[in-house]
Amino acid sequence: MAWTSATDVIAAWIGDDAPDDLAKVAVWVDKAERLLRVEVPDLLSRLDAAQEPDLMNNVQDVVTSMVQRVFRNPEGVRQRQEGAGPFSGSVTYGGDQPGALWVTDAELKSLAAPGGSRGSFNIDMIPSTSPFSSSYVEPLNSWEIA
Repeated sequence: MAWTSATDVIAAWIGDDAPDDLAKVAVWVDKAERLLRVEVPDLLSRLDAAQEPDLMNNVQDVVTSMVQRVFRNPEGVRQRQEGAGPFSGSVTYGGDQPGALWVTDAELKSLAAPGGSRGSFNIDMIPSTSPFSSSYVEPLNSWEIA
């Protein structure tokens, strides 16, 4: 089930170097959507329920961004430097895996269920035997035991 089309990716392209092979873009759109179904397991059911008005647009935006990252750096180059005479320039590509298909934390956050949490959680590091613990019970003295 395609939520995003190859023409959506190309229409959102910024610059003159947009890909012209719609079939190849469509392959990467399918890969991106499969990855999203793995990363956000309830995505399909939430889209079918149609209770979140911006969800489909957010999915299309995320898929478009994912595919564009692949096409902008297909060789997976981390940094590129060029020089001509006294002039030089460099480009550094972001992400842990440049050129690979990946989704950012901000993109995942835009697809999170309302009221749901994809954030962190707390672990109480204070032992229950500590007087600073909320579950601390003061031990009895020897004269109170008898």
